Amino acid sequence: MKAVATQLEAAGHGPVEIEASRTLRSPSAGRVFVKFGTGGADADISLLEYERLGLEHLRHSAPKELKVPKALLAGETSDRGGFVCVEHLDLGGRLGDDMQAAFGKALATMHAEKQELHAGFGFPVDGCCGALEQPNNSEGRSLNWVEFWDEFRLGFQLEEAKRRYPEDVEMQELGAQLRKRLPILFSDLVIEDIKPSILHGDLWSGNVGVTEGKPCIFDPAAYYGHAEADLGIAYMFGGFSQAFFEAYHAVLPREPGFEQRAKLYELHHHLNHMNIFGSSYRGGCVQLMQQLVS
Repeated sequence: MKAVATQLEAAGHGPVEIEASRTLRSPSAGRVFVKFGTGGADADISLLEYERLGLEHLRHSAPKELKVPKALLAGETSDRGGFVCVEHLDLGGRLGDDMQAAFGKALATMHAEKQELHAGFGFPVDGCCGALEQPNNSEGRSLNWVEFWDEFRLGFQLEEAKRRYPEDVEMQELGAQLRKRLPILFSDLVIEDIKPSILHGDLWSGNVGVTEGKPCIFDPAAYYGHAEADLGIAYMFGGFSQAFFEAYHAVLPREPGFEQRAKLYELHHHLNHMNIFGSSYRGGCVQLMQQLVS
């Protein structure tokens, strides 16, 4: 932690006091939480820089009713690899229906915000979602949303699954059918009218909390995409009440074909979990793909 404190001081936040194994304190930044990457000294600083930048973009678009911690610094140490320093959140309070409704409204407001920091779908840097890399069209190619999803989300995950499970012919055939069917799943919308929103990217209930009397989000896998996509993992794991969804859709109403696209966006996280944690997630992948190609 001493090396982290030294870098934080060099960034203009000194003098820095080491409070505990993961917390620092400085006069300008207050209490600071230090998150280290996985892999010890081999932890990749680029992934921690991705998290820092993601928080910065989310914070830029978030309304005052939604707390996003300020990211102060990403760096690396010789013994523990990459790290990111963020504003410490004093989490507390229950995510009851009133708070869930407040979160739903605030999230939709953020999704509806006109974007200023990035043009197009993707993100300025590639990153990860959990322990799996996440390509983000960092070269900034001009793609519509369906093209982006096909190449950088669905296509990438299916290719990763094929690499890990080359004998799973059923998955490969379903995946090929689904990729051909993608434009049909968006036929109720004008694809060119889908505008990029800043997305958290890994919005399960474990990455949502309450601080200062309002909802907060952290640990993002951020990128710019179709607002509906941010709800995919919420459908997979639950944890959000009807009050959340009603408040969200009061700001951003469901559009025609929403139910099928919700399955598509949920599938992304099933595939991501299968590629990280193993074949116990295969059943959910197959079930969703069968529904989407039928």
